[in-house]
Amino acid sequence: MNEKQNDKQEDKLKKIYQVKKELEKELEKKGIKITEKEEKKEKVKVVYKPDYEIEKLNVSINNLNNWFDLMINDIDLSNQKLAYFFELRLANKSIQEYNNQFGLMHLLRSDYQKAEKMFLINYNNYDSQVNLGFLKIIRKDEDSFNYLSDLIEKYPKNGLSYLTMSLFFLRERNYAQCYKFIEAANKILNYSYINIALSLYDKDIQKGLSFMSKSYLEGKAKKTLNLLNYYIAILMEDTEKASSTAVMLRDGDTACEKCVRMLSTSQVVEVPLYCMLYERVLFDIGKPKTYSNDDSELYEVLFYKYYNDNDSRNFNSLCKKIQYTFDKIPIALIPSIEPKGKPVFNLFSIPKNAIKVSLKGPTYFENLSTLFTEMGRQFGKSFTFYLDLPFFEALRLIFGWRICQFLYS
Repeated sequence: MNEKQNDKQEDKLKKIYQVKKELEKELEKKGIKITEKEEKKEKVKVVYKPDYEIEKLNVSINNLNNWFDLMINDIDLSNQKLAYFFELRLANKSIQEYNNQFGLMHLLRSDYQKAEKMFLINYNNYDSQVNLGFLKIIRKDEDSFNYLSDLIEKYPKNGLSYLTMSLFFLRERNYAQCYKFIEAANKILNYSYINIALSLYDKDIQKGLSFMSKSYLEGKAKKTLNLLNYYIAILMEDTEKASSTAVMLRDGDTACEKCVRMLSTSQVVEVPLYCMLYERVLFDIGKPKTYSNDDSELYEVLFYKYYNDNDSRNFNSLCKKIQYTFDKIPIALIPSIEPKGKPVFNLFSIPKNAIKVSLKGPTYFENLSTLFTEMGRQFGKSFTFYLDLPFFEALRLIFGWRICQFLYS
């Protein structure tokens, strides 16, 4: 964008704010006077210098109407810069589009009150209703679930209704329910990269690979696709493919790309606190951080720790949490040459030659002990147990770093 075009946009924005001033004058004539505090409030003019990152963003403002558009168009601008990208282009929009996207601009600036007002002004617009649902999730409104349920009832044939509901469960870390709503959404949306992510969650690598070519042809969420490709290679133990894919991601500065850099180099990189995968990556490269038993996602580590310590109370409590999170407690039993099988703590792998069972409750500790006794009697050998959870990070990869920042900051 040249200087002349930039001046034109600034002029148009000035015209918009001039209309606002004239409206305030009309209100004063009717006796609705602006308070003295507001009149005397000194306005700080923010001067934006030309920004190369903003200028090179080759996405039409017409294609950015809701929270999902921000992700699927591979935009890595910070929220603040993306908000300014919106501001520069809002002058050309119709009133209906203007309100919705002005709302998105305020949302990106974390001014949720102004964002909500804009979405409500434009409430007949579907994108505004979806954006308001997203706002309710990140603001943790008490009526979030009911609002999203009503949205699905109102628009049952729009996949974005289900996808927005999935974010509610992603924030709650109920991955089983999140998966179900993403699956329902994609029956309508039919994005191949989402099919890959769902297959990766299930650790069905071959099924995931079957969507790969089509996904690249669709040209959506290309950076996410590269990330999914990397984790497929990791789970396949294909070091050559993992290395070549990591090279494609090594210069990226997002939390997702930094995690790949850590896994591929075993070097600690500073990652934003909102990144939920960071804890698992640090553990996997042998440099674990101090974690809280109540809030940790190192389910496999805690599972073994409580069982090995004969801590039945905490073990049963953890199992209830896992049951809620994944709707099951999948155990993989692997023959061991040791009298008491050692745990398997590779968090990015698929167990081979394993006997798979589902641990039932409510007496999880006793049931696992009984299972080991019965397996030893039946096969005449010891077993190593492996908490074989789905690759749940795949669900977050669908939405990318920006959505994680909104959900977990």
